[in-house]
Amino acid sequence: MGGSESNLSKTVARKEYFTPEERQSALKTLHKLAKGNENLAINTLEKHIANYLSPEASSKLVGIVTKNRASLSAKNPVQMVPCTSVVDSLGPLLKGSIEEHLYLTLTLAGGGQAGVDSDAIIRYLEMMMSSYLRLATSQKGYRSWHSGSGENVQRICLAILHDLLYKGAGPKETWKQLTPTAKFTYEEIEKFILSHTIFTTIETEVLRRCFDLSPPADHTSLLPLPSLVPKNFSGILSGSQVLLLNNSLPPPLRSEWRLLFSSTTHGSSFSILLKQIVGKGPTLVVVEDQSGNKFGGFASVSWQVRPQFQGTAECFLFSLEPRAGIFLTTGYNTNYMYLNYLEKNTMPNGLGMGGREELFGLWVDYDFGKGKTSPSCTTFRSPPLSPNTELDIAGLEVWGLGPEEVDSDEEEGARSKRSALDKNPEARAMLDMMGKARVSEGLREDEKDE
Repeated sequence: MGGSESNLSKTVARKEYFTPEERQSALKTLHKLAKGNENLAINTLEKHIANYLSPEASSKLVGIVTKNRASLSAKNPVQMVPCTSVVDSLGPLLKGSIEEHLYLTLTLAGGGQAGVDSDAIIRYLEMMMSSYLRLATSQKGYRSWHSGSGENVQRICLAILHDLLYKGAGPKETWKQLTPTAKFTYEEIEKFILSHTIFTTIETEVLRRCFDLSPPADHTSLLPLPSLVPKNFSGILSGSQVLLLNNSLPPPLRSEWRLLFSSTTHGSSFSILLKQIVGKGPTLVVVEDQSGNKFGGFASVSWQVRPQFQGTAECFLFSLEPRAGIFLTTGYNTNYMYLNYLEKNTMPNGLGMGGREELFGLWVDYDFGKGKTSPSCTTFRSPPLSPNTELDIAGLEVWGLGPEEVDSDEEEGARSKRSALDKNPEARAMLDMMGKARVSEGLREDEKDE
């Protein structure tokens, strides 16, 4: 009896990382590859993984999950591994500690405990990003986001890795610098991964799909679900560009993008642009100029027609081509958003973000098709968004962010009490400019909370 208890005390239970459903799903995939057998040929496993990763990374991952069994019995032409053993090895890599995940990252990227070269980590993220986009954009509902070229993917990866590549410097300061060549230590990679979850999310998503592991209950896609998109729509943005922008937004706005305006769909009309975007909640404005440069801005609140600046410090400008970067606010002023369209007005007519009158960081003129960028911007930490200060706009899109707000029945009465000024943003803006109060505002009943 005592001996039995002694043996039990020496038994260490295997830690289970996956839920029963996850484990069963992964085993089902491996058993299918093994044609119903409990043991799987290692070369078959490697061929399967190569559908998701580069050949080099596939070989490294197989070495990790099989404990390098192939090298232990080289005389056997067909090396086998138990399917359960593969799943057991995947658990700590995908759902374990940061140290276990970092071991996976450094190994697949071609590094180790001593660190990894900058070229290797860039290539690794490019490979993972390309694989993720190929998988994500093949799903129903997400096919409007085309994967884009390898060059686009590289630009976005460099933007994601910016804080690792350029320690302590902002995108504006490094805008014209070449990509540095360096070796990053284990500690530097760990610090970067802990503060940039998009890196590990891309990595984990690809590996989960490789083994048919369902996403966790709180899972949200890195790509938004596009809506209000015409059939066969070909937009300005590639999938990698959408991914960068979406993951720079406040989390509540990342689930869905609604196409409010596209110059290819709605035509070249500033009045139609106003009709489509005013009062529609937070938006992304995306511009493509005459040289193929792509850039724009995030507007954190609904656009309103008035001759004053609006918005909040959550706004930002961005560039996507020829180089990608997100440019946050400086805190110097609050000139985040501007939208005006009044005939009798000394203020400029058009849509602007950042800077000041006649020197906006981004300007779309009411004479549709014309615009400007500024060499410097006091509102955002941005370089010139385009080499062209005078723009001929080749394409313009505005995306509404997050689900569209639907008025409730309780709000019906409030809407019926709106004055003509509420329904006419240009007239309201004229009064704002003249500094005159709206008479109807003093006559309205106070809205009471139920």
